[in-house]
Amino acid sequence: MNRETNKILSIIVPTYNAEKFLDKGLSSFLVDDNSILNEIEVVVVNDGTPDNSVAVAQKYVDRYPNVYRILNKKNGGHGSAINAGVGIINGRYFKVVDADDWVDTQILKETVCYLKQHEQQKENFADVVLMSYKSYVLQREGTNQYPYDDKFIKQNGGPYDAEYINEHLYDFWWGLSLHGVIYNTGFYRSIGRTLIEGVFYEDQEFSIVPMAYARRFYAYDKPLYEYRVGDVNQSVSIESSLKRLDHYEKVIMRLIDAGNDAANFSKGGKALWFSKTSKFINDYMQLCLIRNSDKRQLRERMKHFVEQINDKNPEMYDCVNKNYRVFCALNKLHMSDNIYRRFFIPLLHVIRH
Repeated sequence: MNRETNKILSIIVPTYNAEKFLDKGLSSFLVDDNSILNEIEVVVVNDGTPDNSVAVAQKYVDRYPNVYRILNKKNGGHGSAINAGVGIINGRYFKVVDADDWVDTQILKETVCYLKQHEQQKENFADVVLMSYKSYVLQREGTNQYPYDDKFIKQNGGPYDAEYINEHLYDFWWGLSLHGVIYNTGFYRSIGRTLIEGVFYEDQEFSIVPMAYARRFYAYDKPLYEYRVGDVNQSVSIESSLKRLDHYEKVIMRLIDAGNDAANFSKGGKALWFSKTSKFINDYMQLCLIRNSDKRQLRERMKHFVEQINDKNPEMYDCVNKNYRVFCALNKLHMSDNIYRRFFIPLLHVIRH
């Protein structure tokens, strides 16, 4: 089905219980140049939210009907909202911005100009555009300070292929995430994949699998996305993560299954998929065996989990099993997450370099 692509950039905003944050995010898309604003489409995907988020969004739709629109759907989770949004957007490129986050308005303006300029030179110039972002830490009690943690990529330009991205992985690392990536809409749709629904951490699937198919990466090192962190209720907090182990494992197994299509990946795509998937698995094992304060709680679960990986993909198992053994040893030594991060990781870095 052909769709009119009369916008350069669509922004998908999955929305659920975000009433107190949404106004800040939606207002951040209002650049002060109508010629630029007309190139932007913001789709607020109402994922069956029970709060007043839709009323907040409707105010923007009423005032800027050419920019904002609302897609209502039954609750299905973050991945479901992205899937639904991708199905209706009109932009030649798209970005996902969570409802409790926002963008730097000036950099959004610059990003639209960047995309337009390159599109004029070469239509569909990029499959993937990688950008920097900033982590925004919750306001410190008793202060008006909102400290940032910059997440900058270290290279600019392009085109790069997946092989080059993988060879220089940590130069581009922060861009290889939901917060850093902009996808070419036609490219993303051509893969024919949808995200897993009803679970958290599907952003890993979003930022790993499509990139394995991409042939043209560009890097634009401006920090567009501003990511709110520090809330204990967020899915990335230790407390929340330990309640959702089955979510991690469903996403990981789906990522491993994606490797079955490696014959159709781009040049270097398998290596990039392998690097990012194994890193996510290692982070999960670290959560369970090091970050978890109850060192005995998840030993058997991790043993079974690694055996499952061996059944699905022996090559991936050979890679992650080495780190699994190290994590098991540190777990039995009752190493704390703080000690692990402050001393063990820097020591490994020195040994490897």
